Amino acid sequence: MNSSFEEQIKKKTDSELTEIFINESNYQKEFIELVKIEIINRNLPIDSIIELRKKNNQIIEETLSQGEQGSPVWIAIGFIAPIVVGPISTFGGIFSIFLGHSYAYSKKKKNEKEFFVYNESTRKYGRYMFFIYSSIIVFELIRNFFLK
Repeated sequence: MNSSFEEQIKKKTDSELTEIFINESNYQKEFIELVKIEIINRNLPIDSIIELRKKNNQIIEETLSQGEQGSPVWIAIGFIAPIVVGPISTFGGIFSIFLGHSYAYSKKKKNEKEFFVYNESTRKYGRYMFFIYSSIIVFELIRNFFLK
């Protein structure tokens, strides 16, 4: 496997090697180590490239820590679906529970750190949706099975 990597690396331009090294999370660790060795062998300024990588990782982490805005349409559908399908719709409620959970708690990993996928506003609506429809489903189950 390393010999295959080494052959690929030898064919890369200085610019391509720098780009690979800076965007390390897109590649296997073994490949990055071999790229670093090749950068050093070509007498490229490794310290400057490492600084660029740190700045790039910092920008990526700042962007990911903010999270993305959830779709207002899907948020609205999540709140309205159980009402439109039926006031105590099992399908609509379960759909909204899953959607709310996804918006509230979804995470992704980057550079060994976890980040919420969605911004705080979207997560707030997701938590509301999740807890409202979870409570309704639990209440309906209790009402239908224990209070009849």
